[in-house]
Amino acid sequence: MLQIDDIKTEFGVYYRDGGQDVGRLLRRPFIPSLTEALFGLLPTDDTSYQMGKTELGRILQPFQKGWTPLGTLTATPIVLNQFPMKVDLEESPDVLETSWLGFLADKNLDRTQWPVVRYLVEQHVYSQLDEDYELNEIYFGKYAAPVAGAPGPAGTSMDGIRIIINRAIAAGKITPMVLGAIPTDIVDFCNYVEAFVEGFSARYASKGMEICMNTTLARRYAKGRQKKYGSDNNFTAPKPILDGLGNELVRIPVEFSNHSVVGLPSMGTSAKIWATPAENRKRLTKKTVNTKQVRIESAKRQVAIFTDFYKGVGFPLLEAVFTNDQDTATT
Repeated sequence: MLQIDDIKTEFGVYYRDGGQDVGRLLRRPFIPSLTEALFGLLPTDDTSYQMGKTELGRILQPFQKGWTPLGTLTATPIVLNQFPMKVDLEESPDVLETSWLGFLADKNLDRTQWPVVRYLVEQHVYSQLDEDYELNEIYFGKYAAPVAGAPGPAGTSMDGIRIIINRAIAAGKITPMVLGAIPTDIVDFCNYVEAFVEGFSARYASKGMEICMNTTLARRYAKGRQKKYGSDNNFTAPKPILDGLGNELVRIPVEFSNHSVVGLPSMGTSAKIWATPAENRKRLTKKTVNTKQVRIESAKRQVAIFTDFYKGVGFPLLEAVFTNDQDTATT
């Protein structure tokens, strides 16, 4: 709902044309949804996407004339889930008319045509949706069925990266590397990340991966890498901004490997570090177009703005997911 009490208190409960327009309205910067870009798209109408993993056991053996069959092909199920999400906004734009914001009102009886509606949708709704998804859902999300008639709490729209990994740890499908607490010293943390990379199994070690961590730790790694290897790595070049509001992830190389560190806004202050090959990061979507369009309706003098869609992320091969031994709870 529109909350303009402070505007009315400061500028008065009347509208006076002082030349004000949308150019005088300032927005705080939004956090873009960067984490989703790491996941390959699986567009599907299935809310539960089913796959299978096949594996053939050892078949090579010493020769003998007798027939000694060896080798079993096993197939195990893989399920990736996506979850329904929505945006419901309701506004009473008439409150604008007797305020400094009156230029966002209109004479049209159809409130959906008022300038405030277009401003709200174009300048806030889509960017806020992306920010909510990045900061609350894609990493920290843990699905909880909504209570009828009440808006759902943040972080309950889907199962995010953290809970997917931690449930797999609890089920014995992922074994975290025992590396201990995150070092505060920048060089020690550079060594910590290198030890993490060296712990990858031989089957996946050569596949270039993004080593995912929170933005504070990514900056710590970059500083530690510079201090440890600076004379050998052309560090006279400008340093990248690691924790700004850019629309692209910055990748910082891990020495003696083809892996790189990325800082994800979605991970907040989590001490977890995780990595998996690009082909093992999947995101599911349904009704994708609705993330960039809304329905606007008017009932008497109320305006409703809404949309709905599905999203989900997952790792088909859990054995190919690597993580440290921090932030492993399933709560």
